[in-house]
Amino acid sequence: MRNLSILIIALIAMVSCSIQKQVSITSGELSSELRYLASPELAGRLPGSRADSILLNHISEQFRVIGLKPFQTGYIQPFSLVSSIQADTGNSFSIAGNTLQKSQDYTEVSFSGNGYVEGRAVFCGFGMEINNDSIQWNEFEGQELKGKWIIMFRGEPRQQNVFVQQARDRDKAMRASDKGALGVVFVSGEGFDPSDYLDMSRGMESAVPVPVVQLSRKKAAELFKAHLNLAEAEMEIISKGPVTAVDIPVVLSAHIVMQRIMSQTGNVTAYIEGADSLLKKEWLLIGAHHDHLGMGGPGSSSRKPDTLAVHFGADDNASGVALLLELAEFFSSKDNRPARSLAFATFGAEEKGLIGSRYFTSNMPMESGQVKLMINLDMVGRLKSDSSLQIGGTGTSPGFRDVLSRENAAYGFKLSLSDAGYGPSDHASFYGKDIPVLFFSSGAHADYHTPSDHPDSINYNGMVLIGRYIASITSLYANSDESPVFTEAGPKEASSRPFRGKVTLGIMPDVSEGSQGLAVLAVTEGKPAWQAGMLKGDLIVDIDGKSISNIYDYMYRIGNYKPGDRAVVTVIRKGSRLDLLVQF
Repeated sequence: MRNLSILIIALIAMVSCSIQKQVSITSGELSSELRYLASPELAGRLPGSRADSILLNHISEQFRVIGLKPFQTGYIQPFSLVSSIQADTGNSFSIAGNTLQKSQDYTEVSFSGNGYVEGRAVFCGFGMEINNDSIQWNEFEGQELKGKWIIMFRGEPRQQNVFVQQARDRDKAMRASDKGALGVVFVSGEGFDPSDYLDMSRGMESAVPVPVVQLSRKKAAELFKAHLNLAEAEMEIISKGPVTAVDIPVVLSAHIVMQRIMSQTGNVTAYIEGADSLLKKEWLLIGAHHDHLGMGGPGSSSRKPDTLAVHFGADDNASGVALLLELAEFFSSKDNRPARSLAFATFGAEEKGLIGSRYFTSNMPMESGQVKLMINLDMVGRLKSDSSLQIGGTGTSPGFRDVLSRENAAYGFKLSLSDAGYGPSDHASFYGKDIPVLFFSSGAHADYHTPSDHPDSINYNGMVLIGRYIASITSLYANSDESPVFTEAGPKEASSRPFRGKVTLGIMPDVSEGSQGLAVLAVTEGKPAWQAGMLKGDLIVDIDGKSISNIYDYMYRIGNYKPGDRAVVTVIRKGSRLDLLVQF
């Protein structure tokens, strides 16, 4: 390792000088490409859309013109995903014989299960069930729940972590389903949503086992007033604590069918074959996601969900794609051809959960063990006046920090280095495969995930500097006799959600759409799953006998445990069911 460090340091001066003289990255080319990627024509680059198809073909053509080779018959690596969830036109909902008006009185919820159900109802407050040393809170006691609709408020009764942890709508619906409910009716309380907005969208979350609707507060108060005063009940729970479940002796009927619309999208991949007859078997990969939020709207992760407008995504992540294309052009030059092979990939559906990069890492055109470094470009277009540049993954291989700092002498960035290999972008998919990663970003800003992330706000000269810096780092590792060695740097999974974090299995879960279980993409050594004998490729189907169909079920189930608890996790491995005892 010491010899590698000496060699790298010796190469830095030569590589830096070469890059400064030969690099073809220019602000004019970056501006031209980025302005097209973030143009009204591409309408926010929503995966599966017509504009997305135009985008994939455009990037493919850019790779062809540059002279890069395709891995397959073409440059596009296709895959499918759920692009939207639509309510069937024949859906209906009635209470005590009163047929309700969709969008005025009620709306289906995107993660609703399908079916026709009819039965009486029980009001269960905020749907909370807490049993710990400081709080005893159970809003399901006092009534028989099995075979009935459960009515509950959205949100939480108090702004304390223990309540926030149980406040997600989908988690509440799962909790009700576990109690034997026929279906779930949500009502927004005054404190949660004074406007009483009926919003079907809850993102692309997978369906729960039972129908779920949201009923307007006004209509709920009208129909249930003979049995319950909702406003008084809400205030009593908030001020005094849980009340026992209240029987609502009226019949609720619903016929709900939610259609999950599948769309085709893809990654765009290409490569430059290495010049060295031996080293060309090893790979470096430069990646950037090409998708964004389309027109925004509820459930899109827009920070202005009430604004339907093109979310241009100039920084996020037209900047990364534009810079990737400039780097591809630079390395395609005969003078700059690297010794190792160099892959370029733009990933689809990153905004929907790293779907494209996870598809790529599960279907690599090269051996995973031969990928020696993944460099991820995500939001590299807003270099600030203090020249601050964020780089993640610096702990995923020894020597990264030294090399980055020494090479920076020629550029003068104010480096903010993070060792963690996991992060909210595509490099996480590669880190989960034990591949060293470096994640470059100029940082967050107020325009993030809004229509204001516009090409006019990009610092194109700053992108040139970042590009030259990345080119020098890439050249260094692409031509060194020694390749980076992987070291683990933090967990390989995301926390279930903010405030949860009580326990973790220590896995990298598959976040893509599924209904048969949760696929395990990686297992962290020493963590509970590893100690229990879980393996990469296992399919988790239940925890303590309670079903796991997808990432959302897993998030809900795992959040109910605390350190010291034990659970039996059932997995399917090569067609056989195995029970693994996990100690959290």
